[in-house]
Amino acid sequence: MFPKATPKASHSPSLILLSNVTAESLALRLRTLHGLDAGTAPGFDTWRAELLNPGSPAWEAGTLCLVLHGPALFPAGVGEDFESVLDGLSTAIEEAKRQHPDRTLIVSTLDLPRAPAQPPAGPNLERRAAQRWRDILESLRVPVLDIEELAAETGRENFYNAKTWYLGALPFSARGETRLAAEVARMGRILQGTRRKCLVLDLDGTLWGGVVGEDGLDGIILSDHGVGAIYRDVQVAAKRLARQGVLLAIASKNNPEDALRPFREHPNAVLHEEDFVCVKANWLPKPQNIADIARELNIGMDSLVFIDDNPVERAAVRAGCPEVEVPEFPSDTAELPAFMREVADRCFTAPRLDAEDAAKAGMYRAEALRTSARASCGSLDDYLASLEMKLDLHSLREDEVPRAAQLCAKTNQFNLTTRRYTEADLLVMLRDKARRVWIASLRDRYGDYGRIALAIAEISGTGDTKSALFDTFLMSCRAMGRGVEGAVLTWIEELLGSEGVTALNGRYVPTAKNEPVRDFWERMGYAENGELWSRKAPFPERRSFVCRNS
Repeated sequence: MFPKATPKASHSPSLILLSNVTAESLALRLRTLHGLDAGTAPGFDTWRAELLNPGSPAWEAGTLCLVLHGPALFPAGVGEDFESVLDGLSTAIEEAKRQHPDRTLIVSTLDLPRAPAQPPAGPNLERRAAQRWRDILESLRVPVLDIEELAAETGRENFYNAKTWYLGALPFSARGETRLAAEVARMGRILQGTRRKCLVLDLDGTLWGGVVGEDGLDGIILSDHGVGAIYRDVQVAAKRLARQGVLLAIASKNNPEDALRPFREHPNAVLHEEDFVCVKANWLPKPQNIADIARELNIGMDSLVFIDDNPVERAAVRAGCPEVEVPEFPSDTAELPAFMREVADRCFTAPRLDAEDAAKAGMYRAEALRTSARASCGSLDDYLASLEMKLDLHSLREDEVPRAAQLCAKTNQFNLTTRRYTEADLLVMLRDKARRVWIASLRDRYGDYGRIALAIAEISGTGDTKSALFDTFLMSCRAMGRGVEGAVLTWIEELLGSEGVTALNGRYVPTAKNEPVRDFWERMGYAENGELWSRKAPFPERRSFVCRNS
């Protein structure tokens, strides 16, 4: 779940907890409840020394998680000098990140209860300090473990235990520690890029109360007050996910006109027809419709989450589409907004969002226009020429590392080696003089595909014996079938040739999902060479309908 550490002669946990309180029992819960290989640094309150010691065994772990108990950081209470305390800690974290760019460091927020007997209109130093620390974490660009939010959700009286704090420097109750362990485990899934891509929604009883085909537009339950506000808030939650790059689709047993009418005409609808990238409103079995949605969007079934109020439909989808996540719908409609939040947190949280995530629905709508254009063209060549594709390829920049890591984590079909590099891994590669890392983006007459391809090559040898091995070559499925992969490879071959590289080698590592690129190297003119595919200079020009944007 967490990034792997560099192999050592003796075993090192993949996750180390650093803390200013006792953390052994939290590590135990991570191991027993979540199956994580978790440990702690030796000694008590050694977290600062371990953080600053570049040779500490703690850094042999792939991930370190710094769990800070606010009152222990300010044992005499939060004073006016809190900024200097926090700035010093920030400097230590920044130095640790610089020393270990290939490791992931998670840092907690600070939960600081307000000091007693404070006048209502007086300064709240605890809140100011907690906010100051949040601002620092944002500037440090580290993954954040939000202890403050967990304590607020659980209730401080349930999250903490005064007796174990005073007897053993363990501030968290069993309930609080269990919740904390679950959040650390969830962060592991997020950092490994296991976010799902598409939320498939039923309509009647899910996005509104009642049955639109029977009750009519005025008879469904959807409003800004009362029970109808529950369904409005469900739509708000779905709309928020769409803004974060989650694709929304509909699978409903309904007449198409009835299904879409509330999105077009209801005054309290938050979602509208254009928010959905795929609509299946018909009387076919829902497993079939869901499979069709995955195929039309060109994403795996394991990228889908299906929400439906009908237990029969949920059971059918679980049986017919076992890779699809089908959460259990709450029996009490008042719990629906909390249910949507839980689904969003568990299935759709991204390590980081960028502009491409927010524009994803538009990208899929543009793909629908391309599909329509393909049907009207007489040949594939005519269609590809009509797209007017323009490709950009350049060396990966630091600000593009999050998107590159996202491509590594999520790309399965067109991925020749399926190596899951993290942001930390890629930052190390950018500093490696033997590595070349390129990212490519594509646009055409219908819109921008965004950054769609990543290639990593390692150069070895000197002079006339200079060669390069492709460590990674991947491309988003939304650019497949257009000849883009050949254009990307041709451009990279030219760049490597200009550096004096005379021999190129590629590798294909088969997985359950990358069968579509099994013959990629052969199609590109490479010859089988044991476990590799190879070719020598001069490197060829390949016919393509893709123009270079340079």
